[in-house]
Amino acid sequence: MNRTRSRIIRFLLRNGPSSCGQIGSELGVSPSAIRRQLDLLTDAGLVQRSATQFSASAEQVQLNAASLEASFQVTVMPP
Repeated sequence: MNRTRSRIIRFLLRNGPSSCGQIGSELGVSPSAIRRQLDLLTDAGLVQRSATQFSASAEQVQLNAASLEASFQVTVMPP
């Protein structure tokens, strides 16, 4: 996972539901760049979206991260 996506997840876990603008302002990244990363995180199941805000839960992040790690090991690093 790239650094910006990691920072977004940590921000959401610490601060709760937030908009692209709020996240971008806090992280010093443009809202459009944040939005692209949030779309990827949402598709991966690591972030949830409501009408205007994004959120993350530690349980969901842990569950999906473990699933992604397992699929990576199977497809990229066979025994």
